[in-house]
Amino acid sequence: MPYCLQRLEDGSYLFLNRLYKPLGVMSSEWVTYETHPSKFKFKRALSAKQVAALSYAGDVNAERIYLYNDSCIPTDSDANWAAYSSRLQRLAAYDIKV
Repeated sequence: MPYCLQRLEDGSYLFLNRLYKPLGVMSSEWVTYETHPSKFKFKRALSAKQVAALSYAGDVNAERIYLYNDSCIPTDSDANWAAYSSRLQRLAAYDIKV
């Protein structure tokens, strides 16, 4: 499950899991985010309001956008799952370029 979005130096993003590995990476080996093939850019830069809406805590820091944390693990309750799903739905509506 996507845990957070990490912004890279070139302005692209990468979805990370709870182990801070790109989604789908199962090894414990070092991963260089900047060269990972699953990085992407939003067609338009995210505004502070958009970042806050994606963040579980309403944070406007676009460097790392946390979709959930230990206080709201999606699988812990229906309410947590609904809130997480809502953030993913919002995210899915944004246009990206690869």
